[in-house]
This record gives sequence, C-alpha cells and structure tokens, in this order.
Amino acid sequence: MKRLALIAGAAVVLAGIGAGAYFYVLPMFTSGDAATSQPKVRAAASPGDLGVNTEKGAELRRLLARLGAVQDLVVHGDDGALVDQGRLLSEISTIVRAFEKPDWDNYAQVRDAFVYVLSGGDYAVLKPLANDETRYEADRTLAQGIIKYAQGQTSAARKLWADVEPRSVDVSLVGPFALARASLYIGNDDAKAVGLLDEARLACPHTAIEEAAVRREIPVLVSKGDTHRAMLLLTDYLRRYGRSIYAWKLFRDFSAAAAKRDEFDSRDMVEKLTEATSTADRQSRIDLLLAMAAAALPSGRISLAQAAANEALTLKPDNAEDLDRAMLYQAAANAPSTRAAEALSALRQITADRLTGNDVEIREVAGYIAQTVTQNKFAAAGDARNAEMDVSRAATELSRVSTAVKSADAAIEEANMIMSGTKK
Repeated sequence: MKRLALIAGAAVVLAGIGAGAYFYVLPMFTSGDAATSQPKVRAAASPGDLGVNTEKGAELRRLLARLGAVQDLVVHGDDGALVDQGRLLSEISTIVRAFEKPDWDNYAQVRDAFVYVLSGGDYAVLKPLANDETRYEADRTLAQGIIKYAQGQTSAARKLWADVEPRSVDVSLVGPFALARASLYIGNDDAKAVGLLDEARLACPHTAIEEAAVRREIPVLVSKGDTHRAMLLLTDYLRRYGRSIYAWKLFRDFSAAAAKRDEFDSRDMVEKLTEATSTADRQSRIDLLLAMAAAALPSGRISLAQAAANEALTLKPDNAEDLDRAMLYQAAANAPSTRAAEALSALRQITADRLTGNDVEIREVAGYIAQTVTQNKFAAAGDARNAEMDVSRAATELSRVSTAVKSADAAIEEANMIMSGTKK
C-alpha cells in the first residue's frame, strides 16, 4: 500500500511536467534553575556538611571524575569508551542506591548524586531525597525536577525549575543543569533554550557538556533564522567534534531544519560550508552532506540536494554505502530535469537491496519520474526556457509527493490501529 501511495504521489509530479522537462546522547540533561525562592532554600551548604568525606563519598567522587573523562572521549570519537561509560554508570548507581540518611545529609554527596543523574544515570536513585519532606526545599526541588524530566514529564519539570537559575547552583552543576533545562524549552521558548545552551557551553568548555549543548543549539538557531551564527557553530563543531559518536544526531537535526529554510536551497550555501570545513574530518563532512541531501529531497529542495550530493561525491567516499547514497541523491535531484536520462541510468545501477529506509522510497519515486520524463522526451524538446520553468515546477511537485506519501502513511497507520483495537 505504501508503494502505491508513492506511485500515486509521483503522478502529481508528472501532472506538472506537461509543457517540458521536468544525549549527548544520553538522556539530554534538561537545564534547570538551581536556586529556589521557597522558604527552605539553602543558599550554601554548612562547613560541616562540606567537610564530611565518607568512604562512599570519596569513591563516588573518584568514579564521577572518571565518568566525565570517559564521556569526553566518547564525543571525540572513541567507540570503546562507551563500554567504560556503561560500566561506570552502573558502579555509581550501586553506590548511590546504598546511601543512608546520613549520606543524604552531606551536601557534597547530594551534589554528586545530581551530577551523576544529569550525566545519564538512573534517576530512581534520587527518590529517597525527593520524597523526604525533612530535606532542604532546594535539594528536593532539584531532585523532583530531574526525576520528572527523566520520565518525560516536560511541563512538570519546567514548573519545578521555573525559579531556579543555573548560576545559583553549585559550580559543578551549572553546565549539566543548564543543558538539561534547555531541552525543556526547545520548541516552546527557543530564545530561552538558546540562552541556557550558551550557559552550558560557557560553563563546561571542551567537554561532553559543550558538545551536547552545541549539537542541540545549532538546529534551533537554524529554525529561528539565525543562519550566520548557526553556520559558525556548525563549522566549529565539525572541526572539534566531527567524530563524536553523537554527531549523526546533529547532522540529522540540522539537515531537517535547513530543508525548511529557503536560504539553504542553493549551491552557494553548500560551497561556503564545504570551504569553511575543509580542515575537518573527511568522513564527518561526507556524513553531513549526505544527511543534507537526504532531507532536502522530500522537501523539494532540489538545488540543496544536488549541491550536497555533488560535494559528497567530490570527497570520494571510502565505503560503498556512502557512494551509493551520494549517487542516489544526485540522480534523484536530476530526475525532474533535462538530465533525466542520465539520472535513470544512474538509478538502475543502484539496486534496492543496497539501500535502507527512506532511500528505497527515494529511488522508487525518482526512477518513476525519470523514466516518464525520458519516455515523453520532454527534456529533449529543445525549448530551454520551458525546461527551466519545469525544473522549478518540479521542485514544488516533489514537495507535494512527500506530503502525499506522509498522508498515506498516516492513514495506513490509523487503519492498522483500528484493526488491532488500539484505536476506536
């Protein structure tokens, strides 16, 4: 049924051709405000609290330092560090779960428990603190907010942290807390989200916190129309964190945001990006360009898709999968143009079993368009003016194809839900 929807959507394109050719990946720390204006707020821990250094506390501090170092390795491309990260998170969880009442009386250990959870740890370890009404209100508010955030209760977490500013918390919490709180505002109050992400970056430069903050901030800036700043951060990210295990998330989100903006639909934008990132890791640049082309096609951004695919091919991908994708996107961009015959030939060299996900659909629709254009010889009509007009029209029609396909998919999904009894 989905294939039929694709073909039906492609027919919309053909109708317009008539006159010519056509967290960090870990649970992203929501940023929260750490000092609350409620009566029991503790402005600072007492000297006695800070002076306590239990055996559990010392081990917790040692493991947290190691965790931070390992997470910094992860964002610089060390795949093996992921294993160490998982092991350390588990070891720290065991320690904090063993906390007794005196352990929660030690503010240094409370702070370290917060850092652990905001670093991707198990939020359940904070429940004894969050549920103890004898505790300081500021500590309980932070703990409750972290738990709500980890549970996906965005509104509740935002409300709990409404009166807590990142700079009011312990210095070790500023970056993780600002990062966590920022994610509560993305899509709701982007200006506030950007401010909090900037706070996180400045508090923890050259760390996994900065990598995660930049990775989240760039797509938001693109969506807000702050293209210049977004591109500056993107080029810097590629040079410093391009090999991050989480870089693909940025490439995906940036590409999706860019595909919605008119200013990105040009060869000039891609050329500027390529020039600015010439010293970055080659594979990272290829990955970004392929993500841009893949996101541009369903949105009808033909110029962007073609330019990104061409640049990816210029960088000479090492693996066959990347080469296939670059050739696919280039051919798909050429399908509704005077180069339809060339596109059709290229598409026939890429078999469907070598593709995955949306690429299979892109090949199918592009092949249908290219074949029909070639058969009708619209592109070879010799009327260059009409050809140019139809290429422009094709971009719009490709966007309609995407809309038609999405609508069909939604209808199919709803029908399946009704049939399965999950929707009435």
